[in-house]
Amino acid sequence: MPEQVPVRSVRTGGTDYLELPTPEEAQIEALRREREGYMRRGLTDRAAQVAAELRRLGAEEAAGGEAERTAPHPPPLENAAENAPRQRTARGRK
Repeated sequence: MPEQVPVRSVRTGGTDYLELPTPEEAQIEALRREREGYMRRGLTDRAAQVAAELRRLGAEEAAGGEAERTAPHPPPLENAAENAPRQRTARGRK
């Protein structure tokens, strides 16, 4: 559960409360973003390691497990020779 930190308003002089994530919540959110990046790049073995760490920390897996199954495959690599521009001379031919 996020911590509530009192903050004094400069304009009104009243006290408001900000909700800040606990260090554990911040780490879990960072690990989820990391796992999502690995899945996007197709590094499923590394994403599985991060998912194991999330399970160890007690994070729920419902959202993450679905993302692992539906992650798109990375695009095929392009051949540089096929996409290279044609070589042209600086001057026209005589």
